[in-house]
Amino acid sequence: MSATGATDYPTRRPCDRCRHRKSRCIKEPGKDNCTFCNLNGLECTFLHGPRPRKRTGKSPGTVEPKTKRRRSSPTPSTAGSFEEQTTADRINSRLDGTLGLELHLHSEYIGPASYHEPELLDLRPSAISLTNHERCYPRRVNQSTAFITYPDKDSASEMQRIADLDCIEESIRPLGPTLVNLYFRIMHRTFPILDKGVFLEKYARSYREFSPPLLAAVYLVALDWKLFDRTLATAASTPDAAALENMATRAMDDDLKRPKLSTLQAGLLLLQRMKSSHSTLPAQLLSLGQTLGVHIDCSDWNIPEWEKGLRRRLAWALYIQDKWGVLVHGRPSLIPQIDEDEGKSDWDVAACTVEDFPEEAAGQDEKGDGGVDEAAGQAAFLQSIELTKLFSRIVSTLCSISATKKGGLLERIGPSGVMDLAKPLAMELREWHTALPASLQLESTPSLRLSTNGALHLSHMATELTIHRALLRVLSPDTTPSLRSTIRTAARARLTAAMGLIESFKPEHIQSFWGFAAAAQVALIGSFAGLLWATSSQMDEAAGYVDQLEKLRWILQVRASAAPFAREALRMIQEEVGDLAAVKAATFRDSSFLRSTGL
Repeated sequence: MSATGATDYPTRRPCDRCRHRKSRCIKEPGKDNCTFCNLNGLECTFLHGPRPRKRTGKSPGTVEPKTKRRRSSPTPSTAGSFEEQTTADRINSRLDGTLGLELHLHSEYIGPASYHEPELLDLRPSAISLTNHERCYPRRVNQSTAFITYPDKDSASEMQRIADLDCIEESIRPLGPTLVNLYFRIMHRTFPILDKGVFLEKYARSYREFSPPLLAAVYLVALDWKLFDRTLATAASTPDAAALENMATRAMDDDLKRPKLSTLQAGLLLLQRMKSSHSTLPAQLLSLGQTLGVHIDCSDWNIPEWEKGLRRRLAWALYIQDKWGVLVHGRPSLIPQIDEDEGKSDWDVAACTVEDFPEEAAGQDEKGDGGVDEAAGQAAFLQSIELTKLFSRIVSTLCSISATKKGGLLERIGPSGVMDLAKPLAMELREWHTALPASLQLESTPSLRLSTNGALHLSHMATELTIHRALLRVLSPDTTPSLRSTIRTAARARLTAAMGLIESFKPEHIQSFWGFAAAAQVALIGSFAGLLWATSSQMDEAAGYVDQLEKLRWILQVRASAAPFAREALRMIQEEVGDLAAVKAATFRDSSFLRSTGL
């Protein structure tokens, strides 16, 4: 008999791990491993026989009455109540002692300015009666931080949750485990806002243990890389992504009524795919995150260590979403500027480090699996946080409403003053770029791996262009020719570098995860060229920017079929600058045109 014995026993026999876990061993057609072993990168073994059954004191001929026979436990994917599905498997669960991760509870942070008085929590009974017989539970996680935990109303809402989950699962059946595995191979290694161990533990029991929008969002995001899984790539038909997205967004509205960390996770995943600039979901997620307390340092909280790391990763992912939303949506950032020196900021999240990724077991990152290198993905996420902090300071200094308005700070100090403000920021940005490890350099593309380095370097370029765009905007007819020449020469050099960056992206970069801001970052290059064109005083110089725009369009066109962000960037550039090549050369000789540009 072979070591695995996979072909020596009938398929209904459970493997050793499922037998030990006392769960049903589900095996997809054409797969060597069961669902649980496949998700955890293990191999099914059949080395142990069934455990001997305990004999009762009854005689061999005695038959237990039918009315007293115990019903067999439901399978992970069959119908049944939550208690039936999870009671046996919740012993020693990673979810024990967590905050904001329980399926039927949601928690609310009590802030220092709230009418609630944290000091009085210790005087309260363990449960507080509210209206309609609802009871809430105060919970102190450290001496100064407390929450109130509420039970979800489990009548119609619970029935709807189960119905939504069944509908979501049916829409992708039998590809669920394949999509989950694909998600953790690619998306999770670059955008680590889930805890892999917790997700797989729950998924091995039942898909019904999730919130509908999170389950749908994981499936939906994974579908974007369907060509990187042979089962999906060769399937006769694949799930309808548009229908799945509709189910996710509808379920999200219901989930916001009883928010948990899973609600925040689902929202962040959905935002990576949403293109509308009119969505209010980013603001809703920030409010939700504050309700869940992710904006607070949880280092000394009485919760599991792995949840502390998860909360920090979620907090900084929300921070990145909010700060780059300034570029995407044109709305001010909602998270306050971090004030590390004064200690007055309401954003009090500890720095995210490699220690905040404890769920990745050694040996799970298989070589040549076509996904993202785990260590490089984590490093890129940490560097994105630092870069976003820099971008936030640049925006608050050079692009705030009060600074850019007529008569505002930038107009009062003039181009030379703005250069003085910009120099230290540009120096910090240069130091960040110089300090990048070799694994995050653009040229570093491991064999048979996707690389997220392209997205990181595009964010860096967009940050640089934000500085130079602010300098171009403050030029006036009174600016000295030497200063004007210095600013415009530097801006032209940055435009050339940006064009070279887009052109240098390899397939390993293009096919990787880019994030919600990528299209706007590329479109910024087009609008930057348009700004240089609009403020040009020489016909030859202006014509050169038209050529640059046409080249940018061509670069995006040849990549658009493989990169959704490139298609969206093309649309945004066309909407922003149109077809400058159609503008007649005579326009630049028209003195009225020169007057309109302030030259």
